[in-house]
Amino acid sequence: MSIPLIYLNGLFWPIDKANISILDRGFTYGDGLFETLRTYSDRIFRLDEHLDRLLKSASLIFLDLPMTRNEIRSAMYATIEINGLSDSIIRITVTRGAQDPGMGINYESSPTVVIYARPIIAISDRTYETGIAISLFKNSAFRIAGIISQIKSCNYLAHIILRERALKEGSFEGVMLDHKNNVTEGTSSNIFMIKNNELKTPELSEFVLSGVTRQVILELATANKISCKEQAIKEDDVYEADEVFITNTSIEILPVCYVNNHKIGGGIPGPLTKFLHKMFLK
Repeated sequence: MSIPLIYLNGLFWPIDKANISILDRGFTYGDGLFETLRTYSDRIFRLDEHLDRLLKSASLIFLDLPMTRNEIRSAMYATIEINGLSDSIIRITVTRGAQDPGMGINYESSPTVVIYARPIIAISDRTYETGIAISLFKNSAFRIAGIISQIKSCNYLAHIILRERALKEGSFEGVMLDHKNNVTEGTSSNIFMIKNNELKTPELSEFVLSGVTRQVILELATANKISCKEQAIKEDDVYEADEVFITNTSIEILPVCYVNNHKIGGGIPGPLTKFLHKMFLK
């Protein structure tokens, strides 16, 4: 197996040689952003939407990207090509770069840009056929103080801990509730529910990320004349749903059949979830 080549600040390095400074703010403070993207047959899915979110997030944290939008696009496709990948997961990480110790920002310092592509590890067909379990965690929604919308920050400790708790409970994913007991999002996913053929998902907020796959689902629902709403969803609403599913770039649309040991619908993936996944794959 060939050694993966990593894009790091304009050059490609073998993965074991792609090093950053111990003073890099991404390492010392989690001071950075990332985006995870997916390719299908050499094409990056919804690349522009991911770049929109990256650029918007960068402005919110006062981070000037050292590359233009087109340069980032070219670097991503070059990373795919040089690694000989067709169907893959790509992650771009941008940090504030190596700076002197302390929380003050040095705007003269050059940010760090890393692009890593790897083969997709697909979830088994059986998982989509049987569905998964998720855990809801009360009063756990994570936000970044001073920012009015959710961003994909490199500071992911809260998500890591909650996901591990979910795994220890036998769940695939952990979903966070805010201080008002509203459902927000998963540690790495957005959540949808269906009740009486109406699709619902939590509205965007400082606790809910504008997921790219989430937006695709809303577009598909509208195109197929499926009633859909972005609104507050309570814990009990999820237990009483006819269908539930989660979404992200890697898993696409994954049916949920158990929530905190409550059976959803008939305990099998529902028809509207299957239909939306079929439309998504098209």
